[in-house]
Amino acid sequence: MKLHSVGMSLIALVLVAAVAEAQTPSVGRASRITGDQLSSAQAPGGPVRKLAEGDSLFAGERIRTGAGTVLQIEFTDKSRFTLGPNTEFEVERYFQGPGGSGEEAFHSRVLKGAFRYVSGLIARNKRQNVRITVAVATIGIRGTHFEGEVTERQEKGGKTVDASAKVALLEPEGSDAGNAIVVENKFGSVVIDKPGFGTEIPDEKSPPSPVRRMQLNTIDNLLRVLRTPARTGGPARRP
Repeated sequence: MKLHSVGMSLIALVLVAAVAEAQTPSVGRASRITGDQLSSAQAPGGPVRKLAEGDSLFAGERIRTGAGTVLQIEFTDKSRFTLGPNTEFEVERYFQGPGGSGEEAFHSRVLKGAFRYVSGLIARNKRQNVRITVAVATIGIRGTHFEGEVTERQEKGGKTVDASAKVALLEPEGSDAGNAIVVENKFGSVVIDKPGFGTEIPDEKSPPSPVRRMQLNTIDNLLRVLRTPARTGGPARRP
């Protein structure tokens, strides 16, 4: 009798968890996975789940890509993140109100790796509520298209090497206007409003560098990471 009660209680807990997950709104989906197709999502304290194309993603999940994988995420507001190999990314907060309610918000964090971002409806309706954080700075947007590369703090040769980041503005997609980003930390800030220009934060104690035209090899390297050809399939299509 007691075993029966315990079994019924476990089934009830599983059902409650399933219902709670079903009621949690998805923020987007894994729209394209190329290369080795090794990517995963993990909610705090939850199991790791392998991602396949079309899988839903949820706020609070830590998303990781493998060494030979490029993952594109399309959010419900039509914004897109493309994550390069060995990248870790998290959606901290996401809310898209009905009919542009003014309460929209999209806060995300890139912990390491290369990424590209294309803005969507939330940025157009409430751009001040869109924020992308990296280890050494915060990026505010005005409806735009940009990419970056982030390194995490690490130990090398017995010494601690600070996190760093590079960010470059790209040509806007379609008819997007107001193509610009603000990159800031507690040491300073810069506004980047010309495609092909960018900034670098070399460590955790420095402001963003003065805006400059990024060297072609820097931008090419970022693009190359995001377009890595598939190692087990055909070449990745351009996002």
